[in-house]
Amino acid sequence: MWFERDTATLWAEVKPADWEGPDPDGKSMDTLDVWIDSGSSSRAVLMQREELACDGVADVYLEGSDQHRGWFQSSLLLSLAGNGVPPFKTVLTHGFMVDADREKISKSKQGQGVYAKPQTSEAYIGEYGADIVRLWVASQDFRNDISVSNERIKKVAETYRNLRNALRYQLSNLYDFDPAQHTVADADLTPLDRWILDQFAAMQRDVTAAYERFEYHVVYQRISQFVSVELSSVYHDCVKDRLYADAAASPRRRASQTTLLRLCSGLTRMLAPICVFTAEEAWEFLPGDKADSVHLADWPGETLSLSDNERAVWETLFALREPALAKLEKARQEKLIGKALEARVTITASPEALKTARAHAETLRELINISQLKLTEDRSAEAAVYSVTKAEGAKCTRCWRWEESVGQHKNHPELCTRCVDAVA
Repeated sequence: MWFERDTATLWAEVKPADWEGPDPDGKSMDTLDVWIDSGSSSRAVLMQREELACDGVADVYLEGSDQHRGWFQSSLLLSLAGNGVPPFKTVLTHGFMVDADREKISKSKQGQGVYAKPQTSEAYIGEYGADIVRLWVASQDFRNDISVSNERIKKVAETYRNLRNALRYQLSNLYDFDPAQHTVADADLTPLDRWILDQFAAMQRDVTAAYERFEYHVVYQRISQFVSVELSSVYHDCVKDRLYADAAASPRRRASQTTLLRLCSGLTRMLAPICVFTAEEAWEFLPGDKADSVHLADWPGETLSLSDNERAVWETLFALREPALAKLEKARQEKLIGKALEARVTITASPEALKTARAHAETLRELINISQLKLTEDRSAEAAVYSVTKAEGAKCTRCWRWEESVGQHKNHPELCTRCVDAVA
């Protein structure tokens, strides 16, 4: 407007009603002050674009920490003077990228070929891909200066592979799942499915709160920890047997598929602001009705949560699991067994100590991931005693579990009863 209209027209629009002084005879085409020009940018960006519907106030102003006395301040002063309100609701400041010597990476240094900023470097994106570079940026606490190196990005690349493999595992086990027909109600999910959804709900609350605080490094830490520990090391590993060996339409398998769909759908949406391409790719393969894009989908709602009593049961089961895993590892080292499925674990303890284990014996067996679990009561036992022996029976060639029922079926002498029923 300033450059398009003549002096008389401009003056007529701003001339005070009680003005008695001389009229201007020209307008300047020079920059009055760089901070006034940049500080008044909110008027052009926010107040002249009706589609933003923001009343001239931005949700966030983002810039480096050197702008506290620069763009942030000039924007604030000019907007208060001209509009009576700040031009932003929130100011978010970040540190600077520094090299291995903690020196700021400037444009002049970049020209010398010393370091390149990752977000503009074809080398980093070409080697790792844009999502890994974005994930690396998110992993850093941007409120402080960020040290850039190939080694740091390489570590984040390992985390990215874990995230991607988790999504692939979930999607690969949903190939025959139709949510409209096969979804299992919360009350009918198995204890293991309910446990992982409760853990997911806790993680989701933490991630949502971290996003709202702009603490993206906390988002990175919480999601990567959940995927590595609760998801991959426990749940994914434990439900392989039921996903691969149970009958296709068995209640246990459908319960786990229902859980995998909820986990994948929620995890994909939580990763979408950071791993934009990976999340979109995974979203395309999710079965059932959904938004056309993950970036058009709503944030995941609250999922299943356990009662205090249920959580207490799981605390006990995991406490029983840890010594069993240690014993299994020792048995492997002593060549007593190869894989855990070759084992039979016996836990000897007082009746009170075994009360929860007896009530949830199959869940505990599945959690330890062995073929057989034996619980023996000893009223004089002060602490639980664990022993590992070879599992009884023979190895089923389909599910690889050792079962005494192998060899008892004439048409399928190499299969256990469960697998005979499944292939029937």
